[in-house]
Amino acid sequence: MKAKWLPLAAGIALAAGSVAASAVDFHGYFRAGAQASFSGGDVYCAGNGKVGHKTGRLGDECDTYSELSFSQDVYNKANSKFDIHTLIMFGTKEQQDPMIDRQGGTFQNIGFGDGDAVVSDGDGINHNSGQRASVRELWSGYTSADGYTIWAGRRYYQRKDIHILDFYYLNNSGTGAGIENIDVGAGNLAFAVIKGQNSGFEHNAALGETWRNLYKIDARWNGIPLGDFGTIDASVIYALPWISKSQKHEYDGNTRATRANSGALITLDHAYTLATDSVNVMNHFVLQYGTNGFGNVGYFDNHVGEYYSPMVGTQGVRVIDWGTLDAGNFGLGYSLFWSHFDDDYISTDTWVYPRSGWEYSIVLRPEYKWTEFTRTTLEVGYSQEKSVNNDHHGWGWKKYEEKDPDLYKVTLAQQFTPGKSFWARPAIRFYASYIGGDQFRKRDVQPTHRHNYQWTMGSQVEAWW
Repeated sequence: MKAKWLPLAAGIALAAGSVAASAVDFHGYFRAGAQASFSGGDVYCAGNGKVGHKTGRLGDECDTYSELSFSQDVYNKANSKFDIHTLIMFGTKEQQDPMIDRQGGTFQNIGFGDGDAVVSDGDGINHNSGQRASVRELWSGYTSADGYTIWAGRRYYQRKDIHILDFYYLNNSGTGAGIENIDVGAGNLAFAVIKGQNSGFEHNAALGETWRNLYKIDARWNGIPLGDFGTIDASVIYALPWISKSQKHEYDGNTRATRANSGALITLDHAYTLATDSVNVMNHFVLQYGTNGFGNVGYFDNHVGEYYSPMVGTQGVRVIDWGTLDAGNFGLGYSLFWSHFDDDYISTDTWVYPRSGWEYSIVLRPEYKWTEFTRTTLEVGYSQEKSVNNDHHGWGWKKYEEKDPDLYKVTLAQQFTPGKSFWARPAIRFYASYIGGDQFRKRDVQPTHRHNYQWTMGSQVEAWW
């Protein structure tokens, strides 16, 4: 047995002789906390990592979540480099549908009915229950002497997010290959093809609503210089569902299953920064437009670009302005969000798609830094949804009885951080929070006691490194 390993060991030793030694790069993120309701019982969160937090995430995170990343250069010679990247995720269970996620267990909707709910283990008495884990990144890159990188594998691909909402307004992550950081003088280019799967409404396989392959062609021009006015990142993602002749024949006559048209997502992201001895400003102004399966950009829909819905005749538009300010002892994080959705398809079954609808979100997080390590933070948020040219029981708004449901939240927190920057982490927090509004009506979990508000208190740690 030992003799069989000798050629391999010799090859490794020979290769190692030309590789510069490097330590493993370990970085990651985690959050964990405990909450209590002033009225007893469960603590409900209006959003989660899957759907984002439209009135702000501070005091509204019931889950435990972590990402641990390990990367290393495995070859570095003559200005050429090969590296590998891995990322492992762990967290407690969450539900896609907002207003149902809670600490101590998770109510999960089965199908799309208002009352279809079951209970699964959460992060309650048994701290080992309700866990979920996955490998999020497994990719390798080759960086040439000219600076561009060729990569292949599974990765988070050039994501863009609003931190105080835990909201990724652009996220085309998945498995694929591409080339990035092509210097063109005025910024750099990147091209990728990332494979996904379009499930449609996969819970009903009897109707042919099953998996089908999807290929997303991603082209980006990042860092377009505007002189003193900042830079622009421009991207176009074109989604191409790939359905065989057999699938088309099987789905014939099924309106949902055959709706597998291609769609496009266009994003313009203007970034502006100002850094002086006393003031640091960072602002992003974002415009997005999506068609067909990317039409969900017209909702407050997290991770647009990663998922593709089997819809045709739909389009959505999104306008976002977000950023941070540090000025001496004062800090501010803010997010202004507005989106509009339009659908020319009206279903003849029990699902009624709205002709159009819009929603908006306003979140402010001011804070005062008492010392290098202590600060008091206030986060206030308000959001409202509205559908027009149809009744309010439409797609995306059906689960609420009120016509134009709103949501609001106020959280006051005392934080301990290593430094005064808005981004200083880890942050150890103790907070009290109030959340309410029509969207917070807990229809599935308390059908006879539909409170539309909640007072909570809690503690949390959030860290990245």
